[in-house]
Amino acid sequence: MKACCRMKAILLTAIVLAAMPLSTAWANLTGRWSCNDGGTYYLHQIGKELHWYGEADYSGHPAWANVFSGSISDGRISGQWADVPKGRSSGAGRLVLEIKNQGAVLRSLEKTGGFKGSRWVRTKTAKAAARTLPQAQPERGEDCIAFNSSTVGLDQINGKWKIVDGSRWLFDFGSDRAAAQKAFQVITHYRMNRSCFVGRPDPSFAYLLAKGGVPEGPMAGEDCVAFDPARIRVSKINNRWKIVDGRHWLFDFGSNATEARQSRAIIKRYGFTRSCFVGRPKADFSYLRR
Repeated sequence: MKACCRMKAILLTAIVLAAMPLSTAWANLTGRWSCNDGGTYYLHQIGKELHWYGEADYSGHPAWANVFSGSISDGRISGQWADVPKGRSSGAGRLVLEIKNQGAVLRSLEKTGGFKGSRWVRTKTAKAAARTLPQAQPERGEDCIAFNSSTVGLDQINGKWKIVDGSRWLFDFGSDRAAAQKAFQVITHYRMNRSCFVGRPDPSFAYLLAKGGVPEGPMAGEDCVAFDPARIRVSKINNRWKIVDGRHWLFDFGSNATEARQSRAIIKRYGFTRSCFVGRPKADFSYLRR
């Protein structure tokens, strides 16, 4: 009888645990989060209540700043948001969010009032980021670093605008917020997820790959130069090795003929037909696409 009672107790405990709301199994959501609207959010969970303050940047006069108050139930967060006077926007509305990836990601299911963000990612501590930092993973002899296009965001760190993936920064735009925003749009539009190089630590050539392989356009508002990958060749012009298309040179490799030939092979392999820029004439960000 005692064994039977113990078995019933175990079964009852399992049933109770299975019936508990999924949100109770997740870690507390309190912490710093990045959102795909370019904002940083500071969340505070108190039991089943969730509150936050979010802003577009860390400067004294952000484009927008908002607060939120809501409740957590069955893996969802429901509540109201409103802009506050620290920013220049003045919206308000309702938000319903879904808790994903064991509390590491939040995704919007419903939003009103013109709210822009749709995906939040918890910012990792520096120690955790060091454990998960992807290393270069050569593919077909290539030197590439992977990142997650669905979790990248904008952040202002020590006065500089950067594109980040969690606590890891990928691209630095200095004080040029507009260029950072445009590059962020390019990465998310093409679902880019791999930054690749020829000749690190001081690369002579860089390109980005996307989910499925190659970024394919067009994208509205792009600044691109077209070329024919079937015609490009490596030529030495004024003692500098260059990749040229006819009489026009595309990429300059200085004295490094080997890296010029390696880069030409990469262009032909992927069939790139456009060299694109953000922020010319001094481009802070460039990429290749078909």
